[in-house]
Amino acid sequence: MTTLQAQTVRRPALGRVARFFGIALVAFMLSTGITSRAAAQDVSNDIITSAVPLSSAQLDSLKEFIKPLLESLKSDDANKIRDARLALIRPLQKAGVTVGVPFRQAYSGQLGRPLAELADDKRPLNAINAMRIGAELATAEGFDVIEKGFSSPVPAIRVAAAGAAARAFVVAGGSASAVVPKRLFDAVTALGKMLDDADPIVVDAAARALVNAMVSSKAAEVRNNACIALCKGLSARAAKLKSAAPAPEMIDAFRRSALAMREELTQGMNTRPPLSGDANRSIQEFAGDMIAMVVRLVSSGALPQIKQADTPADRKQKEAAREAPSQLVGASEQILSLIADKTEPIRTNFAEKIRQATVNSDANFIEDAKKLLGPGGRLTRAPFGLADARFDLSGK
Repeated sequence: MTTLQAQTVRRPALGRVARFFGIALVAFMLSTGITSRAAAQDVSNDIITSAVPLSSAQLDSLKEFIKPLLESLKSDDANKIRDARLALIRPLQKAGVTVGVPFRQAYSGQLGRPLAELADDKRPLNAINAMRIGAELATAEGFDVIEKGFSSPVPAIRVAAAGAAARAFVVAGGSASAVVPKRLFDAVTALGKMLDDADPIVVDAAARALVNAMVSSKAAEVRNNACIALCKGLSARAAKLKSAAPAPEMIDAFRRSALAMREELTQGMNTRPPLSGDANRSIQEFAGDMIAMVVRLVSSGALPQIKQADTPADRKQKEAAREAPSQLVGASEQILSLIADKTEPIRTNFAEKIRQATVNSDANFIEDAKKLLGPGGRLTRAPFGLADARFDLSGK
């Protein structure tokens, strides 16, 4: 059984338990339900929708609403924490109510510092809840809260922070903006650094956040930075994979990001600000790096081949181990094909070759990949113009 196959079938017991705890905790804390048993009174709609700065009386009313809920967020009681979080989020999520920028800014002014302090809490439950509220604020203060979690020593908190950032980009892009593009740009830069995290689940969460930043932001500079950070960060991770198979979460991050880039080239260009030349080049290199990585994995035997003597169970396991890599090379080929000059199209059917998982199909995949990525290959010619030695196909 190969490395990737073994990882697909089973994981070390201790690691599996730890990862399950982290994922379950994050999934629980990032739920978006808005029903709450908290006794706090709701914020009135006239405050939430105000188009002018809030009056002193309105600010006092807001402080009265917030104070007991902040105390509950500091509790050790999970139910109190949950109810306080949901109550604080509710004014930002009322159905049919448009949140005004003056309210969002005033609310953030009251919540920002206390939530930032709570985001440093050593108790994951409390810290994650603070970041979840920061995500719904989608303001400079909200991003300050979220970014506290980026450097946490607790993987579950880092995952939650990236997840909160992903949500904050969506909120910021879908409403009247209460945060300047420069602040979003800085958050994207910080997320790009998280792609070097030792935990593949953190990398996957950061990649998702960067995709959200790219597709949600109305500012070209934020979109370009998110695209470049994502592509370069994941290309760097792929370059480290010579013969050892990546963790399933890592290859999922590669695959989902490739699918997002393909969607950007097919749909995003019609509805979003155009990407810069540097951003488009980073997409080309990312697609090539993904294919080159799979070439190395196939050449080293890290991806299992189907043999005639395999049992049905063995065959099923090997097919499962090939599914994500086949989608990855398929999306990457499509990315390059969309960019290529129509006079010299790219049609290599990489996905099917990887899916077949035979000795012959693997050999054909490697040969075709070299024609595409190697010296004098298609990517060295217009419109790509990449260097002969840009891609590592040997793993040495």
